Amino acid sequence: MFGSDAYPPLATNLGEDGLVVAALTIDPLGAVTACRIVTSSDSTSLDAATCRIITEHKTVFSPAHDAEGKAVAGSYTLKTRWILPEPPPSPLNSMGQRLTLLLSNKAVIKRCELRDMPGNVAVEAMTMCAGFREYMAAMFGGNPETSPPGDIEVLALIDRTIGQAARLSGPMPAGITLIQDIGSEFVVQPDGTRTGCTPVSTLVVETMGEEDAKSVDPCVSAERFVAHQGAPIKVQDRMQMGYRLIGRPVGK
Repeated sequence: MFGSDAYPPLATNLGEDGLVVAALTIDPLGAVTACRIVTSSDSTSLDAATCRIITEHKTVFSPAHDAEGKAVAGSYTLKTRWILPEPPPSPLNSMGQRLTLLLSNKAVIKRCELRDMPGNVAVEAMTMCAGFREYMAAMFGGNPETSPPGDIEVLALIDRTIGQAARLSGPMPAGITLIQDIGSEFVVQPDGTRTGCTPVSTLVVETMGEEDAKSVDPCVSAERFVAHQGAPIKVQDRMQMGYRLIGRPVGK
């Protein structure tokens, strides 16, 4: 009941795991009638899933009995240790994403679009846009004296290229101020392991101090890939982010 298929997606995305201890109330027929969290895993998703699963599955217990052997209501302490499922191996396919975000000068999202290149509009975009919004808000601030006078268009190009393939997201357009360029190059062995990773592009982050910038390592990853036959395969990852101001008053 508590296998990897039951792992709450939100907890998976947040990397949450831990032990949940729940107190169950069992009626004289052995059915679970109540579930109360006694020890939390510090994950709302995992705590809620524990009680939901044990009640939705119509679990039947052997009921408690009194001194005369009659079935009575009782209790049971359920301990569930949630362990993050190992992610499936990544495919060895070139991929590209092009995210366009339009913010007001107060960092309010006015438009958010994510395209899985070469042209399909992706459904899940707001989570990514919210992250970029926080970055730009920190960069420009919310003070009218420091915020830009017009809207901000943010463009992020995210690519994985296999071998000598071209980047699917395309080039960064003219007129964009580049503020981040993070990349790495590594080799995928036939058994799917990732080896020999080295940074291959320049990191440019205007809002980071020198020490913070050094801590960003594009080679830190436990990602695995599908196994393949033949020689090792070279892979490149790259993420570029830039912005341009829209509606700047003349002479400003």
